[in-house]
Amino acid sequence: MYKIRFLQRVAGLLLLAISTSPVFAAFPEHDIKIIIPFSPGGGFDSYIRALTPILEKYLGGNINVLPINTPGAGGRRGALETFKAKPDGYTIGVFNMPGVLIPQLTEDSVGYDLEKITWLATLGNDPYAFVVNKDSELKTFAQVIASKQPVLFGATGPSSTSYVATKIMNETLGIPYEMVTGYTGSSEYTMGVMRGDVNAALVSMSTARPYIKSGDVKALAMIGVKSTDPAIADADSLGKPDLGKLNVVRMIGAPPGLPDDIKAIYEKAFQSAMADPEFTKWLESTGNDSAPADGKTTSATVAGLITFYKNFMSILKE
Repeated sequence: MYKIRFLQRVAGLLLLAISTSPVFAAFPEHDIKIIIPFSPGGGFDSYIRALTPILEKYLGGNINVLPINTPGAGGRRGALETFKAKPDGYTIGVFNMPGVLIPQLTEDSVGYDLEKITWLATLGNDPYAFVVNKDSELKTFAQVIASKQPVLFGATGPSSTSYVATKIMNETLGIPYEMVTGYTGSSEYTMGVMRGDVNAALVSMSTARPYIKSGDVKALAMIGVKSTDPAIADADSLGKPDLGKLNVVRMIGAPPGLPDDIKAIYEKAFQSAMADPEFTKWLESTGNDSAPADGKTTSATVAGLITFYKNFMSILKE
């Protein structure tokens, strides 16, 4: 009788341990916050809001994934909030690279460490288009490189990723240039190209696409993606493949210390959501791109970007 009672007590303790162990806890059990580090209506915001209803389907649990806009400091405020959240899986965030990376490299402390983030997925890349006025005398990118006069580039200011990308591209390729700053955004300095205020601009493809399609500007090069048009140069054809790292990357991360089992659930859910026909249809209808990758690949991308941008610290610290 004593032996039976002892075994019953042991079995009860085992059941209790299993029921309270985080390894065996169901995830997700309640709604999840996904922090978007920009205001509503922008490219990052639209992308995530299109993806989250599909992500819910693959996470299961009859829960909601709630987009929370946390704009400020070019994405740094959202990165900090994600970094400091409890690592239980119920707060994840969107990261714009290299927007949140450059401050980490150039400032004493930003409060977060991208090498400690639990990376879950890469969603996509937004490459840059080198654009000129439709009537520009510059007809090819070879002419740009061979220019004897400085090429005037429109930009917002030294803190913007497009400003940094423009300087890195020009310094790497030996293009004579001057920066005309003060524009409030990429659409405004694209308009500056159209008006003839400046000769050229390096513009994210999501911004440049409608202007290229309308014929108001011409793309002479694509930076951050392989060109499918022989008349349009890219990093490989220019003999500088590392310039392919000059793009804006959308990544998903969680706080440091996220349990491996929850990380695996997220990785599988994001990859499935990105491949879902409903989302691919949205991508096609909006002209957005996707380049899905798992957490391990995303971590490697972050490490590569850190190495790449460290080569240009003199430009980053201007």
